[in-house]
Amino acid sequence: MDDPIGKAGLAHYFEHLMFETTGKFKDIESTMSSIGAQFNAFTTKEYTCYYELVLKKDLPLAMEVEADRMSSFNVTQDKIDREKNIVLEERKMRIDNNPHILLWEEMNSAFYRTGYGKSVIGWESDVQTYSQNDITRFHDNYYHPNNAILLIVGDVEFDEVVKLAEEKYGEIKAKPVIRYYPNQDPAHNADLLVTLESTEVKEPVLYFRYRVPLFKHTSETSAVDLAVDVLGGGKTSKLYKDLVLDKDVAVSVSAYYDSLAFSDGYIDIEIIPKSGVNLDVVERELNSAINNFVHRGITNEELQSTKYRYKAAQFDNLSDLTHMARFYIPRLALGISLDEMDISYSKINDINLEDVNNKIRTIFSANKLIGRLLPKGGNNDKDK
Repeated sequence: MDDPIGKAGLAHYFEHLMFETTGKFKDIESTMSSIGAQFNAFTTKEYTCYYELVLKKDLPLAMEVEADRMSSFNVTQDKIDREKNIVLEERKMRIDNNPHILLWEEMNSAFYRTGYGKSVIGWESDVQTYSQNDITRFHDNYYHPNNAILLIVGDVEFDEVVKLAEEKYGEIKAKPVIRYYPNQDPAHNADLLVTLESTEVKEPVLYFRYRVPLFKHTSETSAVDLAVDVLGGGKTSKLYKDLVLDKDVAVSVSAYYDSLAFSDGYIDIEIIPKSGVNLDVVERELNSAINNFVHRGITNEELQSTKYRYKAAQFDNLSDLTHMARFYIPRLALGISLDEMDISYSKINDINLEDVNNKIRTIFSANKLIGRLLPKGGNNDKDK
């Protein structure tokens, strides 16, 4: 989200460079493979995460690799050009050749007016412009201890980890933290429609996206989580029962809430129509179902059921070291305090019916973005 204008994808591209352009460890992949580690990295709109799963005895080495990655940086032009080609091939494979993801990217660009509208992987026109100066400045701005979070999960002693951290990272120069977190996204005053036609699409897909405001407390996002689960969380949900079982206009329907963000979040509803059913018909039925949801809300019985499912999913989130780390990483990166993280379920237990129904009325009564994925040259214009 902080990539400079005209440099979309720079953070993700930089993640690629950091696997072989550091000082002491010229080839991080070989170093990690030599100790049997599981390792990789990923970039989101808010942060880049490098992770290793190693034996306890190899923790000092893993920490040293990350310290080297942070403090030492030297990249040659041939590596810059090579990684550009690798990133562009990754984009073609993951996005350009996948119409579902391509539509989702276009929906993000239309939906957000802040840095959240940028492509994480970048656009080819931007990737081609990355220069040595862009890359050096990026490392100087972001790769230092003040802008990093060290998360270690496993059979370790706190004092030992602190000692290791001081040993490995203590000599790295601290710098001011540069942040351009977007404010709450400006509201749209009209519905938006994004349509993508592709010869790779055999059956159409319909999306409804609703804006969810940036909340101050995680308890507010949890209330939305529960509402979305009741609405479109699997085959027991209201939308599945209405559109798939009762009205027989769709073969699948799901709802997803993206709440972990510095800016406004959103709720996506995805529907795959039954073959031969016109997309306009499905859209009308979905609108009707959403209106009923807003009018009626959910019952206390439905609330208790979705709380139970939430707790079961949360247990899975904390079931092993990797899941545990993946639970904490985004929340820590977003600055959510430990006491705001709902580990004991106390916050989810405190959510009442009025909280949830108020969120439903506010969110689903506002303007939305509609996404349509259509077969190119197909016959989706036939009514049924």
